[in-house]
Amino acid sequence: MSTHRLSTTFAGGGLVVAIAFGAAVTAPPAMASTHRADSSGQDATAIDDDSVADVIEKAELAAVGAPTPAEAPSPVVQDGATVDVNGSDLSVTMGASKNAVASDSGQYATVQDDSVTYAASHPGEGTTRFAAVLADATDARPQWTFAVGAQLLPLDDGTVSISDGEKFLGGIDAPWAIDAEGRSLPTHYEITGSTLTQIVDTTGASFPVVADPTVNFYGPYIQVRLNKAESYAAIGGYAACAGGLSKSPVPFAKALQIACTTVAAIGTTQLAGGNCISIHYVVGLGGPAGVWWPWIRKC
Repeated sequence: MSTHRLSTTFAGGGLVVAIAFGAAVTAPPAMASTHRADSSGQDATAIDDDSVADVIEKAELAAVGAPTPAEAPSPVVQDGATVDVNGSDLSVTMGASKNAVASDSGQYATVQDDSVTYAASHPGEGTTRFAAVLADATDARPQWTFAVGAQLLPLDDGTVSISDGEKFLGGIDAPWAIDAEGRSLPTHYEITGSTLTQIVDTTGASFPVVADPTVNFYGPYIQVRLNKAESYAAIGGYAACAGGLSKSPVPFAKALQIACTTVAAIGTTQLAGGNCISIHYVVGLGGPAGVWWPWIRKC
């Protein structure tokens, strides 16, 4: 899971705090494919004899130290390519093809799109790991579309918070991408509306390549809500954000000053249209300090 450690956040006279309780949210072996993209960037070779599950397990081992447990139940695919995030009602559609074909590969629910094999799994309580397997060099960009109304807010450390404008829905870990030899590849997210696209630089990579965004649903939690004036002050810089929080009468709000670096990086365009900043603070995860996720709500 992503572990936004206790960081800086802004609070002031209008700080609203809501407490809510909900459901929780060594070098690896090389994968068995060994072909590389040629100088033209084209490589039509499919995944070798390894199953999709084998390929993803090896990539997970390289990226996060452990694969999704073999005994984990695979997610249920609905409407061709849509699954629900573990522990929540948030749904995500894998890929963009209307002709996607769903199946299972071990603990992974898989969807074959036009040029990408997608997979979803539940490696732990409140966690859904999405993966895209690129069999060869392709111009295809893996993408995942969240349910209508979902708002995706990119944060400065590569993670993304998810809300519906009224409440926090979950957090997306920073992306990773691993090639067939277990090497980490440069990767980042791009966001258009409620669609998350993962960009992977496969220059010199051995295929298949696995790209992964992991979505977490958290609870129990505490909400710190900033009003409009506080929100604009918070994005003005670390000092302004931390200074406001230091004056809060709420003890844990003062501790949340650590979040200010991330909060201050939120742009004014994110606050346009009457939006304000909230911070979803999860107690007991990521160490004694807990974890936190800034998100945007309607003021």
